[in-house]
Amino acid sequence: MLCMNKMNHYTPVIEKDRVARSFLRGMPTYEDQAVVQKLVNQRLMELLVQMGRNHYGRILEIGSCTGMLSKLLYDTFSPELFLLNDLVPEFFKEVKSKLSAQEGAAILPLFGDIEHLELPADLDLITSSSTFQWLENLPRFFAKVQQSLSEGSVFAFSMFGDETYYEIKELTGAGLSYPSFVNVRDKVAEKFKIVHADIDRDRLYFNHPREVLDHIRATGVGGVGGGSWTPRRYEQFVDEYIDRFSTEQGVMLSYVSYLIIGQKRGE
Repeated sequence: MLCMNKMNHYTPVIEKDRVARSFLRGMPTYEDQAVVQKLVNQRLMELLVQMGRNHYGRILEIGSCTGMLSKLLYDTFSPELFLLNDLVPEFFKEVKSKLSAQEGAAILPLFGDIEHLELPADLDLITSSSTFQWLENLPRFFAKVQQSLSEGSVFAFSMFGDETYYEIKELTGAGLSYPSFVNVRDKVAEKFKIVHADIDRDRLYFNHPREVLDHIRATGVGGVGGGSWTPRRYEQFVDEYIDRFSTEQGVMLSYVSYLIIGQKRGE
């Protein structure tokens, strides 16, 4: 199902209940397989540290998942209030177990679809990694984020973008319809002063296309369309994948990440 949004291109209506179920199934294997997500977390943190601020008192992380970014944020910036959002409530216990106790620090859940939740006011940092590709209306959401941040506060995120899982989409036609980097950057710029905006490209390599599919499922990214796999369809997929996307390192899988940091302007 497709709809037209304010960014003037077609995007899928995302079945977020299905997304939540996929990530819950992938929870036991997520961190072992989330190689690119870990790299992007590190890059996002490096950019935040380079801003020269060593403390954020009130932080909201959107899409905390198993807490890989959460731990980096908590250990680096020592917030007094750390709000953790995710579609999957079961992740909260996993995340909290990674965070060492700090005197006076409150770690609280904010479960549910972030596009439909009321956000707290006067936040110092709203951040997210590898999540916003699942949102349906980014311009409206960016406006909501702006209203929740105090003056001079920071909005920092990464999201997967155009040509992520390019190989899968080429062979099956299945996958998300990502907004362009320019569209996302420009929509952020309408609400924030852009501090940083760029694109990262990563490739993973596997011995066989079956391992590619296993990797995607193990990171919780299942159910993005494409129908059922018959033996004939699977065999054709494997043959075409090997023929088109083989390299000396193995068969490849592409990831593209947008990394954007904005700062709320003064009134």
